[in-house]
Amino acid sequence: MVASVAREPRAPHVTLRPLAYTDRSRIQRWMADPDVVRFTVLVPSPDCAPAVPYGRDAANRYLDTLIRDRSRRAYAVLADGEHVGNVGLKALSLGADSAECFIEIGEESARGRGIARRAMDLLLEDAFDGLFLDEVTLGVFEFNDVATRLYERLGFERAGHYGWHWANGRYWEVWKMRISRDRWVLDMALKELGVE
Repeated sequence: MVASVAREPRAPHVTLRPLAYTDRSRIQRWMADPDVVRFTVLVPSPDCAPAVPYGRDAANRYLDTLIRDRSRRAYAVLADGEHVGNVGLKALSLGADSAECFIEIGEESARGRGIARRAMDLLLEDAFDGLFLDEVTLGVFEFNDVATRLYERLGFERAGHYGWHWANGRYWEVWKMRISRDRWVLDMALKELGVE
């Protein structure tokens, strides 16, 4: 009798590339997914809540903003070459020392596989080594425990209140989180030494 050994699934190879208009159909599909909107799109009040959640025109405006807004750097997240989400920096300006980041994993099958963590690692590398920022911030909804744990593992710390988000019939706090360049450099050095 031969014993079978359960193997861990191979982690996908994650890369980033600039977002392009050829990504339109995927983004339209993702923005029509209520879970993507509930976890990634700030809805400040019930009267601002999208009805569909996002139709084609709104998704197209979103893609236009990601690509054309000079204060942003938006990337397609590729897992084994397949576009599964978007990540980027916003509120960038010439000589800026900080920016806000965002991430959305649109493909449901790509969630929970470490793809977001690797994409955020690559984005932070770009922010701190490429753009020489001193700080990266983000907003996370208080009910999004999975994202909060990810950001904490990346070295982000809670840094106050960002605002309010309307979802599931009530208001939720939006927490501000931040990571400094110094913290990121220390974490990278520890990672190279095998300490996490």
